[in-house]
Amino acid sequence: MSSRNWVENTVWGIIILNFIVLMYVFLIPRTQFMAEHWGNKPESLMETSGAMDTPNQYSSSYKMANQILKMVSRDSVVVMPPENRKIKFSRSVLIQRLYPRKVYFFGDLELGKLPSLQENRGVYVVFNEDWGKTICEKSPIVPLSNKVFGICFLKNGSPSSLIDLF
Repeated sequence: MSSRNWVENTVWGIIILNFIVLMYVFLIPRTQFMAEHWGNKPESLMETSGAMDTPNQYSSSYKMANQILKMVSRDSVVVMPPENRKIKFSRSVLIQRLYPRKVYFFGDLELGKLPSLQENRGVYVVFNEDWGKTICEKSPIVPLSNKVFGICFLKNGSPSSLIDLF
């Protein structure tokens, strides 16, 4: 009888310990996150760092995409700088958030299609310290919130300076 009681107590102890761990690691952080961000718009939720147990690794990409989204028209084209080790952004986040706008990344083969665009389409160039500043020399520049990137609008939709880079 006493060995069965010991086994039952051990099993119940393990169950209770697992329940405490689940609450501490998963339930409490998510509940805190929901309480702190209750009523926020989806755009602002995307830009948060996320709950403790599920951090948002793309918050800076969402911030950049949401800022670009406010600046560019629906039928425009956005050319992004190439990725490098110093500056990272998520391609999928940018493509999803900026849809239906066309998003091209410098260095991709699809960027070769850019010169055949209609002339009346707006072309926006996002640049950083390493790439694209010369393209925007004759256009007004707007710095993006993360201070590493800026954006400019190439009038006429004729990005001859982009074509020269191929």
